[in-house]
Amino acid sequence: MAAYASLLSLGHILDHLIQLPPRQRAVLDYAQIRSLLQNITFLQDFLEEFSLTRGDEIQELEEKIARSAYAAEDIIESYALDQNLEDSEAGSQRSSLLFYQDLQKVIEEIISMKKDVMKIKQTEGIKFTQQPRKAETAGSSLRGASNRKNTMVGFDEDLIQIMETLTGDESNLQILSIVGMGGIGKTTLAKNVLENPLIVNHFDLHSWVTISQQYSVHKILLSLLKEIGVEEITQEHDDELGLSLHKSLFHRRYFIVMDDIWNIQVWDDIKRFFPDNNNGSRVMITTRLLNVADNFCSCTPHQLHCLDKDQSWALFCDKVFGKESCCPPELEEVGKTIVRNCGGLPLAIVAISGLLAESSKTVEYWEYVANDTKAALTMGGDGLCFEILSLSYKHLPVRLKPCFLYMAIFPEDCEISISRLVKIWVAEGILKPIRSRSLEEIAEDNIKDLIDRNLIQVHGYGSANKIKTCTIHDLLRDLCLREAQKEKFLRVVTMSSLNSSPTSIYNERRLVIHQSSKKVKYRRQIFDASRTRSLICCELKSTSTKLPLRFKLLRVLDTDNKYSHKKILRFVNLRYIAFKAKSFPTLLNPLGSLSLLRNLQTVIIAGISSETPVNLPAEIWDMTQLRHLRNEDGDFYLPDPPSTKREKGWGDFFGLKNLRTLYKIRNFRCTDEVIRRIPNIKKLGINYRDFARGYGWQYHESVWEDLTLVGLLPHLEVLKLKNYAALGAKWNPVEGEFLQLKSLQIENTNLEEWIADSSHFPLLENLALRHVRNLKEIPYSIGEIPTLKTISLEGCSDSANSSAKEIQEEQQNLGNDDLRVHVHVWRSWKQLKQTLDGKRHQLFSIMLIDCVV
Repeated sequence: MAAYASLLSLGHILDHLIQLPPRQRAVLDYAQIRSLLQNITFLQDFLEEFSLTRGDEIQELEEKIARSAYAAEDIIESYALDQNLEDSEAGSQRSSLLFYQDLQKVIEEIISMKKDVMKIKQTEGIKFTQQPRKAETAGSSLRGASNRKNTMVGFDEDLIQIMETLTGDESNLQILSIVGMGGIGKTTLAKNVLENPLIVNHFDLHSWVTISQQYSVHKILLSLLKEIGVEEITQEHDDELGLSLHKSLFHRRYFIVMDDIWNIQVWDDIKRFFPDNNNGSRVMITTRLLNVADNFCSCTPHQLHCLDKDQSWALFCDKVFGKESCCPPELEEVGKTIVRNCGGLPLAIVAISGLLAESSKTVEYWEYVANDTKAALTMGGDGLCFEILSLSYKHLPVRLKPCFLYMAIFPEDCEISISRLVKIWVAEGILKPIRSRSLEEIAEDNIKDLIDRNLIQVHGYGSANKIKTCTIHDLLRDLCLREAQKEKFLRVVTMSSLNSSPTSIYNERRLVIHQSSKKVKYRRQIFDASRTRSLICCELKSTSTKLPLRFKLLRVLDTDNKYSHKKILRFVNLRYIAFKAKSFPTLLNPLGSLSLLRNLQTVIIAGISSETPVNLPAEIWDMTQLRHLRNEDGDFYLPDPPSTKREKGWGDFFGLKNLRTLYKIRNFRCTDEVIRRIPNIKKLGINYRDFARGYGWQYHESVWEDLTLVGLLPHLEVLKLKNYAALGAKWNPVEGEFLQLKSLQIENTNLEEWIADSSHFPLLENLALRHVRNLKEIPYSIGEIPTLKTISLEGCSDSANSSAKEIQEEQQNLGNDDLRVHVHVWRSWKQLKQTLDGKRHQLFSIMLIDCVV
C-alpha cells in the first residue's frame, strides 16, 4: 500500500512539472519526465492488478518501489528547494549536475523493477485469484450518501428491557449501563434507545457524549451543553461550564448517554453537575469493562452477548443484500460459512458484509473470503474481531487503502471533519486522478466507498445535505494505526515518546503528534524530520511552545503551535496550511508573505476576530495552485485583480482557476474582472461592513441584480450572503442563474419582496434565512423545487414564517413528506417570562424557542 501511495504522490509531482513552462522544469526535459511517468504508471497498474498477492517476492518488490519513489520525490523536491534558496550561479550549476546524476540513478532502479514485474506477471498472473471488481459509478457524491440507520439485529429484547428501566416509576436519578466486548453493538443499541420515539417524548432533554480513554472534562461539558441546545457558551473554566450545565438540567427530566467509558474517574469529575430532580431523570453509559459498570451504576449492568447463528445470518443478509433482497441460493452455503467464522460478533459481520456488498457476488470469490475468515476464527474474542477487520483492509481496492489508513491521524472517538480530510488527501497526493473529475470529487467518492463498506460511519450532515463529519470505531482505528505504522505510511507519536526516542522519526513521511497524558518537558535539542512531508498536531495543550523539529520538505502543516514566518517561508513545498492566529501572528496583516509559497493549495485560518479582517496580497491572483481559502472566524479582504484588456470568454483568464472555496470575503467587489478569475468556485461566502469607507456595492435602489454575475458561476453550489451582502427591497432573479446552487443562506438584509419560482434555483436543497426581518413571504414556487429538503428561518417576520409553514403543508398535500421546515423565533425577556409562567430557574438557558414545524 505504501508503494502505491508513493507512486501516486510522485505522479502528481511529475504531472505538475509537465504543466510548467520549459524554463521552470529544472534540468528535466519533457521526454525525461514523460519516460519517468510512464514507468511509474506501469508499476501503479501492476499494484492495482496484483493488490491481493502478498507473497514474499511481491512484498519485497513493494518495499523497493516505495523506497525508489520516495527517493525520486526527495531528489526533485530538494532540488526545487535549493533553487529557491541558491545564491550563486556556480552553486546552482553544481546542484543541477548532482540532481541529474541522482535522479538518473533512481530512474534506472525503477526501470529495473519494471523488468522484475514482467517476470512476476508471467509466473504469478495465471495462478492469481483476483477480487472481482464491482463497476464504479462516476459522479457519486457524499450528498445523501449512506443515509441509513444503524441496523440493530438480535437486540430487540435488550431494547425493551432498557426502555422499561428508563421509563420506570423510580423518581430518583438512576444510572444504567450497557456492557460488552468491543464490536458487540453497545453504541448501536444505545443510539437506538436514544432515538426511539417513546424515549424522545418521555424526556425533556436528551444528550449524547463520547468519552474514550483519554478524556477531557472541558470537552465533555461543552459537548453536553451544545447537545441540549445551549448555543452561546461564553464560559471558559470547567466549573463555570459545569454550573451552566447544572442550571440547564435543573427541574428538567433529562436523559444523558455517555458512550465508551473506561474508568470511574470521569464520573467522579462531572457527577456534581447532574442534579437529581426527583423526576425520573436517567444517565446511561456504555463500557467494555464490567468492573467499571459495577462501580458506576445504580442498576444491574445490562450485558450484551454475541449473536446466535440466525441473528448473525439476518444481519449479514441485511448488510449485503438490503432488506428487500435475499441471498441467492448458490451463495447461501458459503455465505453461512463466512458468517459462522465471524463468531457472532456484529462489528465483524458488518465489516465483512461491507466488503462483500461492494464486490461482485461470485461463489469463487466468496470461497476465497471464507478461507481467510476460517483462519481468523482460531483467534477468538477481540483477536477474532481484529483478524476479521484485517481482512476487510486486505481486500480493499488498493486505491482506498491510503485513504483508510489516513484515519489513524485522528484521536480516538474523534468527530472527523470531511472537509478537512478531503483537503489533506488532495495535498498529500494520495488520490488517483480520474479524467473529468476533480480531486475533491474523487476524495468524496472514496469517503462514500469507505462508508458503504462499513469502515467509517456518518456522524453529521452540513449544507447541501453533504456529509459533514464521520467517525471510526475504536477497533478499526486501532487497525489503521497498526497497519499504517507497519507499512511505514505514517507515524503517530506523543511528545513524551518523541523525547524518549528522537531518532525514530527520521525516515517518517507523515508525522502525527498527539497530546501526552502527562505534562512533557520539551528538550532543547532539535529533532531531524527533514524527510517528513506532513506534520499534524492534534489537541496539543502547549500551543505557545515551538515543536523541537527541523523540517525541510514539509507539504502539509496542520498545527496550533508557534512558528516564525521566516521558517514558514522556507517551506516552498507547502501545499496545505491550517493554523490559529496566535500560531503565526506575523503572517496575518497582511498575509502577503504566504504568496511566496507558490505550491499552496489550501489556507485555513482560525481564531481571528471578525473585527480584524485579513488583507490578502495583490499577488493572491498569481497563486494558481490555490484551491481553498477559508477564514473560519473572521473575514478576508480580497484585492482587485490586475487590470487586463482581454474581455472575451472565461478561458481567456487563468487567475485562480483551481479555486473551489472562498470564505468569507468582506466587501466583495462583484465585478466581471473578479468573477472571470474564479470560474470553478463551489463555495462562496460574502460579508459586508464599513460602507462609509467606500467599500461594497455602488449603492442604488436595488443591488440584487448585481448577483447575476455570481449566479453565472457554473459550478457554484454553496452561497452564503451575510450582513447586507445584497441590498434592496426587491429581488427578481433571472432564469439561467444559479443552475448548480444547492445551499443558499441570506442573513441581515432589507429584502421585502422576493419573486422566484422553481426554475431559478433548479437544484436547491437547503434554504436558510436569518434576520431577514422585512421579508413578507418566501416565494411559494420555491416549494416546487424537486430537490428541496429544508427551509430554515431565524429571526424573520411572522408572515415569512407562516409562508414557510404553508409551503410545507402544500407539499405534504402533494405527497412530499420529505421537506422539513425549521422556524427559530426570537423572543424578548418579557415574553420569555410570560411563556415560562414564572419558572425563573429556566430563564438563564433559554435565549430562543426552537420550533420544528
